[in-house]
Amino acid sequence: MIEIVSLVIYDESMDIKQLRYYTEVVKCGSYTKAAENLNVTQPMLTRTVKQLEDELEVKLIERNSKCFLPTDAGSELYQNACSLLLQYKDIYRSIGDIRSRKKGKVSISIPGVILDMYFPMILKRFYEEYPNIDISVIEEGSKAVAASVFAGDVDLGIVMLPVPELSQLGYTVLIKSVCKLLTSKEHPFAHRNKVRLAELKNERLITFGDTATLHDELIAQCRKEGFIPHIAYKSLMPGFDVKMVSYGLGIAVLPSPVIQWYKAKGLREISTVPEIPWEMAIIYKKGRYQSFAAEQMLRFIQDFFIIP
Repeated sequence: MIEIVSLVIYDESMDIKQLRYYTEVVKCGSYTKAAENLNVTQPMLTRTVKQLEDELEVKLIERNSKCFLPTDAGSELYQNACSLLLQYKDIYRSIGDIRSRKKGKVSISIPGVILDMYFPMILKRFYEEYPNIDISVIEEGSKAVAASVFAGDVDLGIVMLPVPELSQLGYTVLIKSVCKLLTSKEHPFAHRNKVRLAELKNERLITFGDTATLHDELIAQCRKEGFIPHIAYKSLMPGFDVKMVSYGLGIAVLPSPVIQWYKAKGLREISTVPEIPWEMAIIYKKGRYQSFAAEQMLRFIQDFFIIP
């Protein structure tokens, strides 16, 4: 016996508000937190989700004293609703672009070190050319930047390569360099031009934090040399990293441009063998509508780094 399953599309029942409320509840794992984020009352939010369940004739959330989880149907709805809401947002942005050229909003996620080194000047020049474009800047590590771009939370991102699923992204490499060691003048490596990574086995290392791609790349490169590095301190604040080196509390593995920007007197910059590449790129999600503001910001950043 063959069972024929019919699919009913509830195009006259569900609305965007219901989907937006539902996805926020699943994302937060809590009605209370979701209500705060949406600026609505918890009873109203609970009623909206219950109404959605009634219209779809299926339970979406399993909630008891021990857990708060979407059901199988709830997970399916969540994934599709997130995609639909992103498309809905893009529709409004595209219409907005038609109404008002040279105006708009753009969001960009940037690691703190790149933000500090380059973006005050970039944003100053961009504002002079496009004073009516509002810019939202989010500071986070490269891995978090890539996740934000994939999720559609931001228009553009600055990351250290590689990033997962790069084929799904549009990108332009902005900076090509390498990472180097930074030591105090008293360190045994201080008078050398090159140091093999294998020689770092017993060293106390200082580098960027867990959310930075460099953190993972350093560990991966050291593992290729047969050891797991002892990372004594990790911070996304290069000034802190450099000062720790100057106090003799370890040696830092940092991008060469960062060392040049922050290096204090008396510290030594030393090449590694093999080299640890450091490439910074601007990324955006392929297939996603890019507003006029986002397109101009992308072009502006590319020109800043690529054109002499």
